[in-house]
Amino acid sequence: MENFKELKVNPLPVPTWHWLKVNDADIKVLDEGVISANESIIRSDKLRTGTSFTEDEFRSLESGMGTEFSEYGYKVSANTVSLSNDDPQRSEEAVINISYEDGRSYFNSYRIEAKDNCDLTVIMRYNEDCDNDPSSGFKAGTDTRVYVGKNAKVTLVQIEEAENAEIYNNIASYIEDNGSFDVIQLVLSGRKMYNGIATKLMGKRSKHTINTGYVGLPDSKLDFNYVARHNGVECTTDINVNGVLHKRSEKCLRATVDFVTGSKGAKGAEKEDVLLLDDNVVNKTVPLILCTEEDVEGEHGATIGKLSDEILLYLNTRGIDKDLAYKLMATGRLLTVARMIENEEIRNDLISKIDAE
Repeated sequence: MENFKELKVNPLPVPTWHWLKVNDADIKVLDEGVISANESIIRSDKLRTGTSFTEDEFRSLESGMGTEFSEYGYKVSANTVSLSNDDPQRSEEAVINISYEDGRSYFNSYRIEAKDNCDLTVIMRYNEDCDNDPSSGFKAGTDTRVYVGKNAKVTLVQIEEAENAEIYNNIASYIEDNGSFDVIQLVLSGRKMYNGIATKLMGKRSKHTINTGYVGLPDSKLDFNYVARHNGVECTTDINVNGVLHKRSEKCLRATVDFVTGSKGAKGAEKEDVLLLDDNVVNKTVPLILCTEEDVEGEHGATIGKLSDEILLYLNTRGIDKDLAYKLMATGRLLTVARMIENEEIRNDLISKIDAE
């Protein structure tokens, strides 16, 4: 008999009214028998394995999905992949293809480091290889921890394409002076998906951006938790989320910018644009700004709704019916994020897939 464990994940840093049911999310994970998913890594020989940022230091970082999930990951993860760029003269890239089969539970861990003045891009693609009954589904967890050195840059691209998956994607990061951590996330399928990112902008003029595109397919559930802690002087965060919700899909986004005492001149912005394709979807957006520093700038906003009758009428006069209009608008949101990916081969492949939907 399989043993399952219930976890509270994606906690809001400061809880709000309990009856709103947005403070966190509940998941059920297998407590034993978890294995590592198959992964292929494409990288140059110059990209070093192993990091100077120690495992204890990585584990001390706040993570987006929270303490309970992190501790679970430490227990069940059997293998950790570490990638580090220590050559300021070379911009390095690694592509990690993670493949899942049906009916199993998986967990993979990753450690990413760009040393001072270095540039590193890591692209992670979550795919499935279900030769048997895909309806059985699978659970897939990842724990990714990132260290960005002084004047360094890390770009993390995550593409979730596993149709039958319940995915748990946990990220923790730390940024030094003038460092930059850019995240691009595309959620194109999946039964359930939980994404959490927590970033500590410790260095002065450090930068953090998140660009997310998602589509909530019929009966799917999407849950996001983004937390940016501003500690450094004049550090900046920019969170942009574009999404589409279909029949009976549910989504909750928690986006927090925290201006800690001493983060003078810091700036943070959160923005979400959600297109609702049906009346029976559930959308929850929780923008949160925390502040104990006076000399800062914070802003948040959300645009949630359907296409207006005026826009539909305008498109209809040009031969575009309602269904096609929504398809075009939904596709456009995903393509906006896909085009940010610098790897031409992967970018073009994704654009082709999105256009074909």
